[in-house]
Amino acid sequence: MRRFMDRLCSLVGNRSKDGEQADGGALEGSTQALLALIPAATVVVDGDDEVVRSSPDAYRLGIVSNDEIADPKIIEAIAQVRRSGGRRTFNLTTRTPTEFALDAAAESRESDDWDVDEVEDPGDATHVQAQAVSRRNWLKVTLGRIDKSLVVVLIDDVSDSVRFVRTRDAFMTNVSEQMLKPVQALEELAAQLKTTSHLEEDDPDLLRSHLRSVSKDASSVQRYSAYLGHVLKDLLLLIRAQERIKPSRENVLDVAEQIRTVVQDEQDGADQDHVTLRWRCDQPLTIHGDGQQIRVALAKLVENAISYSPSGSTVSLVAQASKDGHYGIIRVVDHGQGISKADQGRIFERFYRADNQNEQTAVGIGLGLAIVKHVALTHHGSVTVWSAPGEGSTFTLMLPLAQGPVAGPDGDNPSD
Repeated sequence: MRRFMDRLCSLVGNRSKDGEQADGGALEGSTQALLALIPAATVVVDGDDEVVRSSPDAYRLGIVSNDEIADPKIIEAIAQVRRSGGRRTFNLTTRTPTEFALDAAAESRESDDWDVDEVEDPGDATHVQAQAVSRRNWLKVTLGRIDKSLVVVLIDDVSDSVRFVRTRDAFMTNVSEQMLKPVQALEELAAQLKTTSHLEEDDPDLLRSHLRSVSKDASSVQRYSAYLGHVLKDLLLLIRAQERIKPSRENVLDVAEQIRTVVQDEQDGADQDHVTLRWRCDQPLTIHGDGQQIRVALAKLVENAISYSPSGSTVSLVAQASKDGHYGIIRVVDHGQGISKADQGRIFERFYRADNQNEQTAVGIGLGLAIVKHVALTHHGSVTVWSAPGEGSTFTLMLPLAQGPVAGPDGDNPSD
């Protein structure tokens, strides 16, 4: 991509040097045609640094705002190219503007690279302040002068490659850390068992003391085995949540039925913790999706709500359509200890564990909300959180409602 962009800059730059801009309209037309062929975001600015042509992606990537170049590094590079000619290529990191944040989130399945901002959620029927996300973008930028006044900015978005490497490295680090304590426990148990064979039977006190140590280490291994089983189960759920959902007649789900099933499955746990589960669906709602994934996501939210709620409190699930009728909104509301502002920006990361753990939640592994996030994204939706310490939390799952005719199992549309 970079070579292609460099060649294009060289081509349009050479045209300018050769005087082929005599017919300004023809040059503009040929330049527009060339730029239209590039699979990258492009921006053309005039002598007053005003944007005269821009790809939509340039706005989404935070390069252009209100028809002006928004990044000071690019503004400086444009001035340098005007003064000295030639081309400039450099790396740039930007943030997705908040007005594009939800669209960007729906396109992403892998990244934990999000900043949290307070914005009003347009799909929220009560217009509460929901948390949206601002995405980091990694770009390779090339600038070249077309003629004496026009400068072209070519933006190669390499964010997916960067995110893949970062996610892979972070994932491997996190998994390795999760495995470290179980491996150490196994090593300690093996060492204790090996020592047992060398103990003298005529020293019963020493033998009893040693057997108590062996029993303690065995209990640790048993506990960590259950922990590893939990890790592997959630990892498999997380992997499955990466599979993109394509709407079809075969995967239409009734939202109320999914909620009812989850509430029934979680009722025993709620009763054990003396927490009341309530739910309602204000109107018939259908979505396209994988029923197991949706139920897993809702179950993770309900289990968290129960675990962080005091005895005698209520956890509520409420489903309704957004005001525009495009989304189904499912809220899981608790009146527990709440989440600090600092933690709210990270709770959807893999393996992240906040400091507000209690006896019940201490055994968690920090994958539950990451699973919820990826289920939402693969279903072309989003998940947001409102929370205040001491007041409780509300997690909002927004999923597109099934609309009109959809493709059949072979991709065909139903006939009338």
